[in-house]
Amino acid sequence: MSGIKQYEHTVLRWWQSMFEDSATLKAKGNVPAPTSHKAQLKRCDSADAVMLQEGFRMLWLELLNQGLEDSSQNLEAWATVAAVLVHIKQDNGEKLASQAGKKVNKHGEPAEKSIVSELRFAKLQNAPTPDDFLKRIRRIVLQLDGKASPTKVADDILQWFDEFYAWSPRKADKRISVRWAMDYYQAANQKSSKSKTA
Repeated sequence: MSGIKQYEHTVLRWWQSMFEDSATLKAKGNVPAPTSHKAQLKRCDSADAVMLQEGFRMLWLELLNQGLEDSSQNLEAWATVAAVLVHIKQDNGEKLASQAGKKVNKHGEPAEKSIVSELRFAKLQNAPTPDDFLKRIRRIVLQLDGKASPTKVADDILQWFDEFYAWSPRKADKRISVRWAMDYYQAANQKSSKSKTA
């Protein structure tokens, strides 16, 4: 578990290098990535395509320098992380599922329905393959207008891959799909109760 914070720091710096301005990055001791990196990654439609991009290699080599185990499973998972994070435009500190379940409109005002429909969210939870998972989670990030926590989204993606390739199943309450459901419906219910009392 001690390695989690280390990779989260690397992920955050990589994401910031794509989106933050030069002055902000300089104050953090970071440098901006070439604008082509983000553009190339956004055009990728699969993890395999991401693996061929320089923007991804910058992240992967930094992770390997930290002693991350080099395996095809890890490579695919991290390529998916990169493919999704380049669509997050604003780090609002929110979990993906919590943000998706909120009942607000584009202006942040109370709404009747969650930002992401239950049906679309269920499709993410039941993604049958890594390629489907990439397409579905990226679609949700876009529907959230690119607002979520890059490190929390990365954590979710890595846990999904851990479970997808695991030989032994996790306890039900520890599975990513269950945690997502709890976060999603908790956010939906909180918003609806607030709007009722308003």
